[in-house]
Amino acid sequence: MIVLEETLKASDIPADLKPHLVWGEVLEGTRKRLVFMQAVREDSSLVGKTGTKISVPVASQLTASTIAEDTLDSSGFTFTDKTITDVDVTIGNMVYCAVKLSDILQEDVPDIDWVRLMLRNMGAAIAEYIDGAIRDALIAGAGTTITAATAGTLAYGDIVKAVSTLKKNGWFPEEGNPPLLFIHPDQEADLLKDTLFVETARYTAGSVERLQGEVAGRYAGCRVLVTDNMTAALALVVMPPNHRFGPSTIFAWKRKLRVKSDREEAYERTIYIATARYGIKVVQSSAIVLISNC
Repeated sequence: MIVLEETLKASDIPADLKPHLVWGEVLEGTRKRLVFMQAVREDSSLVGKTGTKISVPVASQLTASTIAEDTLDSSGFTFTDKTITDVDVTIGNMVYCAVKLSDILQEDVPDIDWVRLMLRNMGAAIAEYIDGAIRDALIAGAGTTITAATAGTLAYGDIVKAVSTLKKNGWFPEEGNPPLLFIHPDQEADLLKDTLFVETARYTAGSVERLQGEVAGRYAGCRVLVTDNMTAALALVVMPPNHRFGPSTIFAWKRKLRVKSDREEAYERTIYIATARYGIKVVQSSAIVLISNC
């Protein structure tokens, strides 16, 4: 009789003899949620044209008055002119993202489409940078800043006050075209816990973006845009760019996203460079209200 003294197990095989499979999908993690482009008027008039600046004419409003017949007979009408000034939208520095891919990398790990992976991520990086630049321009260019009634908490009343400020500046919301409310997730949590008007059916699926207040899908009359790319402890209320009185902010393209490649044969690698050029300018600051200390 033959007795087997040992059993060959998987653990007995050297690690180098155990092949492994690289999953075809690369998990890149998260990026910031992009929302701020919705607050600006995009302009492409400088693309392919000479110049790096757009001058936006701004005119004062005329006012009317009364005149008595005797005054009219003796001195006639008093004439006034509209004053014309301009606000410049100037193209800034080039924004870019660049990578190098070696031939050996693509030979050794061909299951991953490295070129597509890099190009997609480069475009996302530039879009995220632009989103943050628009945010900073809106915050810096806000015509009015109000402070939250309760330090460290954004409340329904704060947003109502911001909308009221816009109205006092002449910016009344239009039917189907509400002001935009930009908030950080921390401030979203505050609004979800706000107990004011608890009998109003404001919440759907636990998301502030689907709140139901006076108008379905609105919060204090505003369309809510939540993003982790918003500065915490701040909130912005901005009139939409297609308002009949014009946009608050203009985003002017000089070069839309462009990708070029080049070879470095001496190193057997390929260079990929994604670039964009643009300018951002707040042209009507009275259409932006910043809520601070929330």
